[in-house]
Amino acid sequence: MKIQNFLCLSGALLFSTTVFAAEVSDEQDASRAHIKAKHHEEGNLYVVAKGLISLGDTYTEEATSIEPEAKLKGDVGQGFGIDLGYRLGYGFATELDFSYTHTTVTKSVVGEADLHAGADYYSYGLDLLYGYHLNEKVVLFTKVGWEIEKEKISDYGINGTNNGFTYAAGMEYGLSEHWALIGEYEGSLIDGPRGNSLFGGVSYTF
Repeated sequence: MKIQNFLCLSGALLFSTTVFAAEVSDEQDASRAHIKAKHHEEGNLYVVAKGLISLGDTYTEEATSIEPEAKLKGDVGQGFGIDLGYRLGYGFATELDFSYTHTTVTKSVVGEADLHAGADYYSYGLDLLYGYHLNEKVVLFTKVGWEIEKEKISDYGINGTNNGFTYAAGMEYGLSEHWALIGEYEGSLIDGPRGNSLFGGVSYTF
């Protein structure tokens, strides 16, 4: 399901940019080339501060010699994230990112009453970003990367670290030479109850 979400998002972005490119005139093409050149003259270093909502997911813990099989279901959670990026040119950038998420996880075991506990997630990642300018203000972007996730659910005796690929798609809307609004959907191939996330925030280019 997570891979299907990524393919759908990437396909939608590719389709929208293809349609846009097919409809513009030669004069607009020249204007876009100027926009891209202007963008590359901006500062290379930028930072993004954003709030997040985790969408939750269901994860099955396999039975052990002392514990039965259990299902862990994450509720909608809240948190924040910070990205530190560096533009490489031609639409590409690299990002170091950190995010914190707090949510509630329900544990279900057959024949037992459901349990509810708070869960904390600390994530660290390295991403490669590609952005496409629709016009002077709007940029569509996609990201792929590798993430390390620390999961802590004290009431269930869970305190571990996982890692895996992440993917994202989003939009940037420029407000000024330095400031822009950011909206982003991020998914992860790491199994767990946190699920995918929606981000919204601002970026500042130095």
